[in-house]
Amino acid sequence: MKMIPAIIPSYKNEDQLEKCIECLKKQTVAVKIFVRDNTHDNVYFTAAVNEGIKKYLQDDCRYMLVLNQDMYLQPDAVEVMVKFMDSHPKCGIATPLHLLSKNPDYVICAGCLEAFPEGIHQHGPLSNFKEDEQLFWGNGACMIFRKEMIQEIGLLDKNFIFIGSDSDYCYTARSRGWQVWRVAGAKGIHEPGASGITTDRKITLLKVKDMIYFSRKWLTGELYKHLSYEGKSYTSDMINSQVAQYEKIRDGLES
Repeated sequence: MKMIPAIIPSYKNEDQLEKCIECLKKQTVAVKIFVRDNTHDNVYFTAAVNEGIKKYLQDDCRYMLVLNQDMYLQPDAVEVMVKFMDSHPKCGIATPLHLLSKNPDYVICAGCLEAFPEGIHQHGPLSNFKEDEQLFWGNGACMIFRKEMIQEIGLLDKNFIFIGSDSDYCYTARSRGWQVWRVAGAKGIHEPGASGITTDRKITLLKVKDMIYFSRKWLTGELYKHLSYEGKSYTSDMINSQVAQYEKIRDGLES
């Protein structure tokens, strides 16, 4: 089995990063680690991931792992995902189960449902998620990409700075015929990180701008209605109203 590149966008929390890397070093398959440290030169999530992807595009590897520094994978998680990808050639993106740090018997993300205006995750007791399942989209805190898919659909959309790039990338992949899966046998502890912070004015502004861009890219066309969990329920009035709310929040934060 070829070595798997692991790309980690890192920001400030050295304890989390060390724990994440320690878990990667314990994997049952060989992993080589690339850390894009955003602590002093913050290009945020999407640009950091793209930097890592570009680093490994010419390498002799079939897959690339992208994970946040607050994701601590169980020792066999990467191997389980790789074996799943090997046996499912149309799977372009796979994700593990995200377990609650304070209660590892509870899954905080087993795949994603609504993408807009805020991402909604499947969650519940671990016993509820014993089967692999095709997803609408996967959470960017931990995803494994097929390099062949990346070569076909390109890098993550650089117009997303902080959030939205994971759902966007999954929809883009699915629109090209690739599949997105949850791999039930792969698990990791996920501590909530910066994407969940709502009191930081700068982070809130970035998230709002990302959602405005997401709405303009996806919600105005028929493709999103076909690809998304909630798409059939959306009307033009609902979309325009939600976008207007985001634009009002953005204007208030920028003033």
